[in-house]
Amino acid sequence: MISASSNDANEFRVLVVDPFARAVYMREDRNEYRLIRVSVPTGSRPAQQLQKELREVWGLMVLVLDVMIPKDGDRPCAIVELLRRDAAEGIASIEPDQIPDDELSTQERTWLLSVLSGDPIHPIARIGWADDAVRWVETTTKSKVLSKTDIEQFNAGNGFSLLCFRMNDGATHWLKATGAPNTQERSVSLLLTRLCRDYVPEVVAERLEWNAWLMHSSGQSLSKLPQEAPEVKRTLQVAVKSLAGLQIRTVGAELDLLNAGAVDHRTHVLRNDAEALFTYIDEAMGYQTSTKVSPVRPKRLGELKNIFEDACDYLSELDIPDTILHGDLNVDNILFAGTHCVFIDWSEAYVGNPLVTYEHLLLLNQIEDPSLKASCNRHLRTTYLKAMSSICDFRVLEDALPFAPIIAAASTILGRKDWLQTRERSDPRKFPLVRAIARHLDRAAQAPSLLRALLV
Repeated sequence: MISASSNDANEFRVLVVDPFARAVYMREDRNEYRLIRVSVPTGSRPAQQLQKELREVWGLMVLVLDVMIPKDGDRPCAIVELLRRDAAEGIASIEPDQIPDDELSTQERTWLLSVLSGDPIHPIARIGWADDAVRWVETTTKSKVLSKTDIEQFNAGNGFSLLCFRMNDGATHWLKATGAPNTQERSVSLLLTRLCRDYVPEVVAERLEWNAWLMHSSGQSLSKLPQEAPEVKRTLQVAVKSLAGLQIRTVGAELDLLNAGAVDHRTHVLRNDAEALFTYIDEAMGYQTSTKVSPVRPKRLGELKNIFEDACDYLSELDIPDTILHGDLNVDNILFAGTHCVFIDWSEAYVGNPLVTYEHLLLLNQIEDPSLKASCNRHLRTTYLKAMSSICDFRVLEDALPFAPIIAAASTILGRKDWLQTRERSDPRKFPLVRAIARHLDRAAQAPSLLRALLV
């Protein structure tokens, strides 16, 4: 029983560890031992897919402890802990030294032995961690987990984990742990739950040695937005009102957010990053091989840099209060809780002009009819500006709107800005997205409203 492979999938080799015997479960094929293979679709969550397929195809109830994915994505490997010792047809329990040489590299073998010996790199990759997590959740919530084998896992590996616990009192709780480079998400999440309780998941406890925190379930996720224009308008109206409510509550907390680990995207800081930003865009354009779309030429990039710097200067003069920004605002990170939204996943938390995230939220409006889309955006703009007028004059916010698209595009490319000093700067896999956003920035710079505002 081998999962079907696909060109749009990665085949994971899976080390199923028996926590009691410290042995490894492998396929027995004509007197040969082979690791179980699971095909994980590209773009999906590996831990979720591994847990699901091992249960449905092999009848194995597991929790993923750690994953090792090479830089080139070739031959990824996962270590999973068996939660229930059920015999599966075609599966044999063997000692680690019986694993064939061609199934594991030397590095992977060392990695496996460190987990089996109880000395993994990350504490949440330790065998038995699932039992510790269950005890912590039950002690904190004063309720019982329905079953350890019912725990749903959505992320794992390199110090990360995301688990969903369903309790016998009907409640649902989420445990999230993060490793580098997202270690700051715990402190940011704790601060936001104090500042903006209605608009972010409520953190009920934290576990420092795991860099983990426990949250109440806060709403329903939409796999995608509705298709019809009226429903899109109603849904996004709730989102923009909630975004304003969230941002208003963070006014005055900029330094606290920065100290917690949010990245500084205040307008004057982005302006200081202009030279590095447009140099990087020029590098990305230099790697373009496709002739379908013309690259943005160096001369035009120089013009865009000047426009961007002028836009930053004008926006700074308007003196709009800085707030929290969500650097990864997509449908999956917005939960709907009746009359308001809850914003999750704060690994990309920034501080800057609030219109940046508002502009990113508008990108979720995918209404095909241009007139209906424009009408929806006008409605969302009025809704958002009215809500934000409690912290800034409505007319000032209106004056700032023409600058928002170009600033938002730059914010997206800069992100955490850590790539500027690391080898990620030259990672060619990032260049196509950078080029696409740069073209969006170019179009934004040609908007008549921006040119009028800049008096170009």
